[in-house]
Amino acid sequence: MIDTIILEIPITLASVFDTAKFRPNARQLEVFKGYGSCKNNPTAEDYKNGIYKPKLTLIKRGEMVILKIEFSAPKVLFKNNLDEIEEKDFYALVDKLQSLVREMGVLLTTQQIENGKVIGFHPSKNVVLTNGYTVSFALRELYKTNLSQKMDLTQVDFKNEGEEIQLYSNSHSIVFYDKINDLTKPNKRAMDKDQTLQQRELFDVIKEGKKGLEILRIEVRLSKSTKIKEVLAEVGFKQDLTLKNIFKKDLCQKIVNLYWDKLFGDNLFLFNTYNNPQKILEMILIKYPKTKIGTAIKLVALTVLCKDDNGFRGFRKIVEGYKQKKDWLALNRYLKKLSNGLFEKPMHGFIDDIQKSLKNFDAFRIK
Repeated sequence: MIDTIILEIPITLASVFDTAKFRPNARQLEVFKGYGSCKNNPTAEDYKNGIYKPKLTLIKRGEMVILKIEFSAPKVLFKNNLDEIEEKDFYALVDKLQSLVREMGVLLTTQQIENGKVIGFHPSKNVVLTNGYTVSFALRELYKTNLSQKMDLTQVDFKNEGEEIQLYSNSHSIVFYDKINDLTKPNKRAMDKDQTLQQRELFDVIKEGKKGLEILRIEVRLSKSTKIKEVLAEVGFKQDLTLKNIFKKDLCQKIVNLYWDKLFGDNLFLFNTYNNPQKILEMILIKYPKTKIGTAIKLVALTVLCKDDNGFRGFRKIVEGYKQKKDWLALNRYLKKLSNGLFEKPMHGFIDDIQKSLKNFDAFRIK
């Protein structure tokens, strides 16, 4: 449902009862007249001992003191984020977070946490692939679509030998990756840069008891207030940006579905399992019986070219390298004729797995 959350909570320095746990010592904030900050992050010893803690930053702006808390909601409760947290876990999460922050030297009430201002959060979904589909195959196919210049996502990367797709800008991003294989990677190469000891140990459990488990992780990362408000407005969210208001299954589901539909809704024909050009021609003539045969053949060629190994991107690169960009725009108008349900069936099973998972949005638990 949701993974990382970043909160800002106004506090008084009196709430920081153990200032020495911050670097520099939080007592120094008393003498700052303008801006100052200090941090209290998990230590190497914490990671070694399997102790999960949030990242705390004390910020002083003039007379105001803000406590910034960054944490993974499922890791707070389960010490891993392969298991997905649910809406019913909210109060247990608040209690546990309050306890962890107290251990780190700061007193907060449950009301302060519940009403903490959200300045970043990551709605997410684990999708279990069935019928022999692998995440690596799914990612290769997803990467064939026309992902560039969509939703103001300016950069597209296909990384780690095809185990990750990242689309991002400085205000938001969406990532697709192999959640099981990510458990084995060092933090520098993993998508999850904050792996817990318990999370890494899950790989051995899966290898022994759930061999062949394939999980595609879809994670939307909203990191700037303006983008958060823009996305929330688009899904009809009108409440204050507080922890208790965004910790909702329905909201997270709408956000992940919004990104999925905008990125792939027009390109689902690429996942049709028909690769026979004559069958594709037959389908086109059924849908558009009045079309000229030359146009129908052009649509067949466009379909086959876009479904090739390098997908839309490779096809577009060849076209734009040969002629002016306006030629691609002309071809793209033809491709819109293929954005129709007739050309989506029969479809690769992993697309069905994704669509069912996003529709139901049931929490995944490894146990």
